[in-house]
Amino acid sequence: MFALPHFSPRIILGVTSTGLATIAWFIARLMRGFPNQPQLWVPRLITRCISDIRRQDRIAVVWVGFVLWSGAVTTLHFAGLIFNIYTAVSWWDLLTHAMSGSGIAALVLLTHRKQVVTHNAVWWVVPTVIAIGAGFEVYEFIFKSFWHEWSLRQYSIDTAVDLGMSTLGALLVASIANHYATVADDSQSGISTPNHAD
Repeated sequence: MFALPHFSPRIILGVTSTGLATIAWFIARLMRGFPNQPQLWVPRLITRCISDIRRQDRIAVVWVGFVLWSGAVTTLHFAGLIFNIYTAVSWWDLLTHAMSGSGIAALVLLTHRKQVVTHNAVWWVVPTVIAIGAGFEVYEFIFKSFWHEWSLRQYSIDTAVDLGMSTLGALLVASIANHYATVADDSQSGISTPNHAD
């Protein structure tokens, strides 16, 4: 009887991903501006998306853009699986992970934008995306078989690159959101501060 690949030396990737997901989530929860009740994030996202789209203003356009972005990432991922593009095109995996990391970060920040504005804090989204990405690596370790024939080195590199690209996507979105929040904060400060130049 053959041993399952899960109990080979590659188990270190499953254990490490689990530990990384736990630590990143713990760090995110300690950061300024982290929204409360994470168990309600998905219902909040759906509710906020529907109510904002009904407003038919600029924020509705942003939501529609991110819904389309999510659809594009999903399409690219499943096309990659069905047509074996992941193995044929070396950068396909990089693209899908960068797009998913940035998309998740944007959706989380958009859902909790009032929290972001109130606390002027966006950086908690980066460890949040790392936790989600590492959690996805745990899912792949348990339920997927594509890595069963890989060496520990191949699997380690793939996992590190996947997490790195997701994190870069989240950092990009957090940087843009931080700049936007800073500019908005400065403009509000400028309005409320009297001009003493007269």
